[in-house]
Amino acid sequence: MKGSLHIAKVAGIPVKVHWTFGLLLLWVIWQSSTDGFQPLLMLAMTAFVLSIFFCVVLHEFGHALAARSFGVKTFDIVMTPIGGIARLERMPEGRGEEFWVAIAGPAVNFAIIALIWIGFYIIKGEALPLFEPAFWNLDRPQSSYFILLLLANGWLGMFNLLPAFPMDGGRMLRSLLSLRMDRTRATQIASYAGQAIALGMFALGIYRAHPTLTLIGVFIFFAARQEYKALVQQQRLLHTRARDIMAPIEHLIFTGNSVADARHAIHGHPDKAFVVWARPGVPAGFITRDTRSQSGIPEEQPIEQVMSYTPVVIAPDLPLQHVFSLMQQHQLPLVLLYDQTGYLGVVNRESINL
Repeated sequence: MKGSLHIAKVAGIPVKVHWTFGLLLLWVIWQSSTDGFQPLLMLAMTAFVLSIFFCVVLHEFGHALAARSFGVKTFDIVMTPIGGIARLERMPEGRGEEFWVAIAGPAVNFAIIALIWIGFYIIKGEALPLFEPAFWNLDRPQSSYFILLLLANGWLGMFNLLPAFPMDGGRMLRSLLSLRMDRTRATQIASYAGQAIALGMFALGIYRAHPTLTLIGVFIFFAARQEYKALVQQQRLLHTRARDIMAPIEHLIFTGNSVADARHAIHGHPDKAFVVWARPGVPAGFITRDTRSQSGIPEEQPIEQVMSYTPVVIAPDLPLQHVFSLMQQHQLPLVLLYDQTGYLGVVNRESINL
């Protein structure tokens, strides 16, 4: 994800923080200073927010490690102000596999609650007095932190179990429905369930004058709709071959051409990336729209000094889903199709996204 800072790599999975997360911390600092500058309060609130997001990271690692057990790679985990995102290579579609990947996240939150419970028992020698009003007294600094952490993990776990996309409960519902019907129909039903829950949240938020609940309802509604659209797109990618959308070979740019020659040759062309040829039928590299529009490049400079070398070559019958995954993972603007007879065509990233 663009604009993210790599901070760690755990179990082979990069952990990143999106730049907007800093805005959340600034907001927390500002909130803690509304009644005057109080360094201890500011540090306490910042530490608590970071603790919550540490639990969110663990939640996402639950998904990632469960997915790994089914042979699915996680590209990275990115923290944003609205939560964590574990970017999986794909969602496992085997019998019940998505259920276990989805439930692994909330299970981590409930495990954290259990650890707090056990820690309290070890220290105090008694079970948590959850049903005693004195326990919920947040005026005691020595215990309020753990009480709030317990509540936050309980809320995260229960909220994510709602049977609505994009929460984990929606994916669990789809997985269970997929045991009885095809995945597209199961996704449609789970999407409708998510939209119904979202409308209920929206109405309750309006009735109770609760803007946060209203916004959550709006977010869930559109996310649930998008999930179904994404699956339809995924099915299209799965049942379409690279040769079905390839563009014909065009010999527009050759090594030895200058930057000015290349700009003239592709002026007005709709594509965003172009193959550079050593000679007809022999590719040498490629350039992108960004390359050709870079300022400060001398017009007379040879194109091979600014191009990227060796375009990726794929088989023409490769499913478009695999092509898309390959291009997304390696940030490829185009790939060349090749069989025994030679190069057949080009697939640009924009043609996949149509």
